[in-house]
Amino acid sequence: MKRVDRLIPSIQSRANLTEKIRRQPKETIEEFIEAKLLRLLMPKRWGGYELDIEALHETTAKISKADPSAGWCYGLLVLHSWMLAYYPEEAQQEVWEKNPDACIASSFGSLPGNEIKQVEGGYTVSGEWGFSSGINHSDWIMISVVMGPERVYDSPQYMMMLVPKSDFTIIDTWETIAQKGTGSNNIQLTDVFIPNYRTIDMAVWCQTGVGPGSTINNILLYQHPLYAVMPVCLTSSLLGASQGAYDLWKNTMKKKSTVRGANVSDYTHQQIRIAEVSAMLEAAEALLEKSLMRLRTGESIDTYERLRLRKNYGFTAKLCKNAMQTMIDHSGAGSMFEKNPLQRYWRDVQASSMHITFNMDYLGEMFGKVELGLPLSPKDTLLS
Repeated sequence: MKRVDRLIPSIQSRANLTEKIRRQPKETIEEFIEAKLLRLLMPKRWGGYELDIEALHETTAKISKADPSAGWCYGLLVLHSWMLAYYPEEAQQEVWEKNPDACIASSFGSLPGNEIKQVEGGYTVSGEWGFSSGINHSDWIMISVVMGPERVYDSPQYMMMLVPKSDFTIIDTWETIAQKGTGSNNIQLTDVFIPNYRTIDMAVWCQTGVGPGSTINNILLYQHPLYAVMPVCLTSSLLGASQGAYDLWKNTMKKKSTVRGANVSDYTHQQIRIAEVSAMLEAAEALLEKSLMRLRTGESIDTYERLRLRKNYGFTAKLCKNAMQTMIDHSGAGSMFEKNPLQRYWRDVQASSMHITFNMDYLGEMFGKVELGLPLSPKDTLLS
């Protein structure tokens, strides 16, 4: 956390540049690397620290408090090193033996028409994938693919595949009004060969919490189901950004006056809004921290527990979004000026809360079914 504290001023100083170039400045990524922060969840045998998931949460929230997009990209970089530890040993060796500070992106946004063919020793892949946050500063990417029954298997097979930067092209698509600094561009692959050792079965990972690398990296950190941990970095970023907005909003209110010269802080309704927003954010933080405590117990995480955790992450995001909306609703017209940093927090929190990871209709339906003893759909049973 001390290393993070030292980076905050420089990260904040690049806020306008980040918005302008629509990605993280290379200086910010270099600072993450130099501080060794990207090694938090990396196996010790590759030079990492093997800290717990709380370290991911706390560092991501603090960086996001200073700059939401920087925290979003940082959290994903740390998460993806954790994910690589589940891959076969040969894949870990290929990435980390050459560069233990390699940056890894991901994309779960496979576009229609992508082609995956099984060939001797692996697969050939062609197509486009979207929403790859931080792809411009990444050396590798993990892409999600599905092989349907019409191709090779009698039932769909869901996989993640690891691809080096030399094998994909970045498509500059990230023209957005929010989360500009995440640089979540698309990538294109054309007849790229992916060896078997750079693939992992997502369904097994989601259901059992193990992958080929779990037998080598044999500690609790690498025994978690994918979706029990993956949303943590995004949820922490959203929470940190909301907390950063609250500090800014509260401090502005202390010295703000109306056009008639009245102190805004003297208004009862503003005092009540302060209390409500503070409570929403404390509730969000408490719910997230309780969920993280569950990961430390070492007890098995079955389908019910996975969906309970995912529901908690989604509701944490909803609390943050509601808190942010209350702040902007009670900030006056001045908050709409581009020079007012509150509007950026508002845009980024709103966009972050719209991520599919936080879709409470989807999460609520799944959890509601298992809570009521009803069956999940086959895909949800595999990938929940």
